[in-house]
Amino acid sequence: MKTRILTTSVIAALALSVTSCNMDLRPYGTIEPDNALQTIDDAQRLRNGLYVFMRSYSGGVFANRDEVRSDEFHALASFGNNGGKVYNWIVTSADSDPQSIWGGSYQTIANANFFIEKARAVNTEEWSEEDKANLQLWMGEAFFFRAYYHLELAENFCLDYVGNEQSLGIPYMTVYNPTSDQSQYPSRPTLEETFANIMSDIDSAAKYVTTPGAVGSMWVTADAVTALRARAALESGDYQTAFSAASSLLPTYPLVAADTAEFRKMWHEDSGKECILQLTGSYPNEVPTSFDFGYLGYTHGQGFRPNYVPEQWVLELYTNLNPQDMRYTVLMRQDSANVSGTNYMMYMFNKFPGNPALRQSISSMNYAHKPKIFRIGEMYLICAEAAQRGGLGDPWTYINQLRESRIPGYTGGGSGDALTEILNERVRELIGEGFRIQDLKRFHVDLQRRAAQIPETIYLPETNQDFFRSYTHYQMTWPIPQAEIYANPHIQQNPGYAE
Repeated sequence: MKTRILTTSVIAALALSVTSCNMDLRPYGTIEPDNALQTIDDAQRLRNGLYVFMRSYSGGVFANRDEVRSDEFHALASFGNNGGKVYNWIVTSADSDPQSIWGGSYQTIANANFFIEKARAVNTEEWSEEDKANLQLWMGEAFFFRAYYHLELAENFCLDYVGNEQSLGIPYMTVYNPTSDQSQYPSRPTLEETFANIMSDIDSAAKYVTTPGAVGSMWVTADAVTALRARAALESGDYQTAFSAASSLLPTYPLVAADTAEFRKMWHEDSGKECILQLTGSYPNEVPTSFDFGYLGYTHGQGFRPNYVPEQWVLELYTNLNPQDMRYTVLMRQDSANVSGTNYMMYMFNKFPGNPALRQSISSMNYAHKPKIFRIGEMYLICAEAAQRGGLGDPWTYINQLRESRIPGYTGGGSGDALTEILNERVRELIGEGFRIQDLKRFHVDLQRRAAQIPETIYLPETNQDFFRSYTHYQMTWPIPQAEIYANPHIQQNPGYAE
């Protein structure tokens, strides 16, 4: 589900759909906004809607588009232009990719604002104490969602933070205000102001969300709020806060201790291990969005026909460290793949092969997984990066602890430039999860595609084995959607893109 929205002040669709670009219309069958939250059951339905949106907007192209436009994957010759504009870096402001990120994020933000407004206004005098407490908790969740999606927008549509604090941020929506009056549409504040608002919303979420964290929680807990704080603080250069937040979570979420079976279950069966927040999913009514973007392309009885495969340097990043790394042995699958009618033995990306419990049968591959919003592996890497950048301790402590859980028999140690190794470890640990472009921006590292596994199998090998973009290139950020530029006279396009 990728609903498009043309302005940031669009009406939130309580029925999870949008009928029109007219800001004064609501979807047929929805209840009147003034009466939408009168009882705890009303609040429960609205709360569930926020989770449904996050489940819809956490997989599929939301995660994969930044991966396939990065330097981690090559498109194969038979990829059929699936994701071609993204892969070839020819996306414009009129294309659907930036529109889906912008629209999907702001739709969830609008729904969160609606919940906060109605929760604050509802008369709870006759409610039970338990219902009152739940309403406060769910309002905290709404603040969490609002902060989370504003951070997603900032990472996609803005420059990296450190050194660019006064550059353009994104409109920060804190009021549910559906209107067609263009004079009320927002402009873009500074990036510094954007992150100040994100951290303020995280503070509000922490005030109300006091539920203790638990491994594999499918609901926002106090630990999920802390994980969001760690991620946002790292992005904004607040290394002390990032380190304190991330390190506080490590004791609660044990790593899988180099157990290959448990590691495989964590990814392929959504066991919940190591997950601070893993959203729910069930067949047939709550199937999450597919996480496959043609990484496997498996069809029962016909084999593998992938569209994208890891570049050779990605495979060597694992094998040069240790070929027993479970992230290599479990998440990279060597098998026969059909490319333009010819079979080749190659490594395919196997992080998201599809949870068997989320499909009807082995022949109905849907590549669905329960979205892992926060994992403790990311927190170890935040600790390492914040420690190094902020002078807060030895980053190798956290790098080695993570490696010990991923590599059977690993005895620790490390040498070389710590930041380089942290960036490498982020590839090994987070590949396929949508972090790579933002990491390159934050680390000030240029994007450079390199040698293919089998050069003759990839799309335009002469071009794509030497594709380059500087980390300062304007296309490292997405364009503001053209529909938004037309609708909102106060908004500015990102530099480099035509308005």
